[in-house]
Amino acid sequence: MKSKGMVFISAVALAVIIALSPHLGAEAPKGPSIVQVKGTELIVQKRLENGSLDQPKAYLMKGVTWSPATRAPDDGPDPANAAKIVPYGFFFDWPGRAPQGRTIFRSWLIQETSRYYKTDIPLMKEMNANTVRVYDGFGESPEVNKAILDEFYKNGIMVIMAIAASKDDIETYRYLRIVKMCKDHPAILVWSLGNEWNLEYNKYYGYETVADAATATEEAAKTIKKIDRNHPVSSCLGDRFEDKDPKNTVKWIVKKCPDVDVWGLNIYRGMSLGDLFKRWQATTTKPLYISEFGIDSFATKTYKVRNEIYAADIKGGEDQDAQATWNIKMWNDVAKNLSAVNPKNVCIGGIVHSFNDSLWKVGSYHVLLGDLINYNDPQEGTSYSTYNPEGLIMKGSFPDDVANEEYFGIFDADRKPKLIFYELQKFYKNL
Repeated sequence: MKSKGMVFISAVALAVIIALSPHLGAEAPKGPSIVQVKGTELIVQKRLENGSLDQPKAYLMKGVTWSPATRAPDDGPDPANAAKIVPYGFFFDWPGRAPQGRTIFRSWLIQETSRYYKTDIPLMKEMNANTVRVYDGFGESPEVNKAILDEFYKNGIMVIMAIAASKDDIETYRYLRIVKMCKDHPAILVWSLGNEWNLEYNKYYGYETVADAATATEEAAKTIKKIDRNHPVSSCLGDRFEDKDPKNTVKWIVKKCPDVDVWGLNIYRGMSLGDLFKRWQATTTKPLYISEFGIDSFATKTYKVRNEIYAADIKGGEDQDAQATWNIKMWNDVAKNLSAVNPKNVCIGGIVHSFNDSLWKVGSYHVLLGDLINYNDPQEGTSYSTYNPEGLIMKGSFPDDVANEEYFGIFDADRKPKLIFYELQKFYKNL
């Protein structure tokens, strides 16, 4: 379906956007913004440019997820030795690969964050977003972290800061090093431990069971509070209110982690969020934000099912109208439940997934779903640098029952805005 309102942001126009962004030349002031939980509200005292604190206000989270990597390169610098070039491409671990794929992947993500932040952050401001959720932080360089957080601050955007994506991040205390490094920056909103770690594909951070992962999460949250009382600790779960194992449910996990102050849920239920907020109220008195929701812009017309979770032999094309319509409809569900509007409500706000298309995901091969790949055969039909229409079958969650993870972006891989950009820009302005 042809989408209306499409405009390509040229290099000149982008330079104008960046030039017009307020206070872009000034450094962020020293000292944190003060963030506290009061009931189901997130109360924020922003650090002003002169170093003083603003009045405390209930925060309404209008956000976007950001993982700026797009096309994976064929090769790049070895994370352990930048002078050495090693294969990139598919970021999996396999016997004999050195370094392993996940090590290369994390290094590449940090490279891409440094590459894109000056381009992407002003565009988030243009979208009228006030919050960004990141998945793996910005590495451990104080200079890089400060530069990126300064850019967010100068564009009026607060950061849900990821500090632990794996068991290693917790057990090596990487999460604590990031907290100590960034805790006094005024752009930090909350700390975030993990993403969907209660779901099997994420393997519970790498722990054996959900219970082990919950114990580690609670201990990390408790440790963070010993060194930072100015920011709440959050964690993000998948949408699992029911399970055959009662120790795998959202309710059990939340009870197991009393030092987690704010919870995010990644929700893919279709155009309506249904009974989500009533279920949450029956689960806990703690505040909730929707840490991921949205749909992709690819409409699968027909597909042949090779197994239960994979769509192949695709025919279809982009339907940006459907992406915009579904996202705004879901946001309207969130808007009716905002605690900043009524403290009796449970929801701080929502984070639309995602800022940009991610071609490296290659039809969800990145989460080991779908057919097996012959990594040594570049002609097999998969690609990590061009769009691939294959995806996950998720009946009822999307207009075509298929999640095409490469197409979730508000912007495409070249930072060309989709229709959803303009719709969110208006929605966030009026919210």
